[in-house]
Amino acid sequence: MSMTFDLTTALGTAAGFDVSTPCRSYDPDLWFAERPDDVALAQELCGDCALRAACLAGALERREPWGVWGGELFEHGRVVARKRRPGRPRKDDALRRRAAEDALAARLAEISTELTTDGGLDADLVDELFEGCAVPAQRGGAAA
Repeated sequence: MSMTFDLTTALGTAAGFDVSTPCRSYDPDLWFAERPDDVALAQELCGDCALRAACLAGALERREPWGVWGGELFEHGRVVARKRRPGRPRKDDALRRRAAEDALAARLAEISTELTTDGGLDADLVDELFEGCAVPAQRGGAAA
């Protein structure tokens, strides 16, 4: 089943309504930044956007390859917990990764509830959208 979002419908407004969103007010490159600090800023700006849930659901449906969509970071078509800095991971990176993955799981649960309650979407459809794109499986080894 395909879910195409008409953002004006998601807002419950008439067509032609001018919606001011952070992604239209700031430099578009910010939502596709390489630096983790810039990605965090883009995610923060999305936090209060009225179209956040609809934007995220649309990005999940389209399997956006990368960037910040609906306040979440996409890499290779999947939602990831955080942007990894280039180079060799620090020794405490595993603890930071786990904390970021826990925070991501909580955010996705909140957004899922928002989409099914406020957005009126079927819970099975929302589960299908989030399938495989949330928190990666735990890895074995010393770094896990």
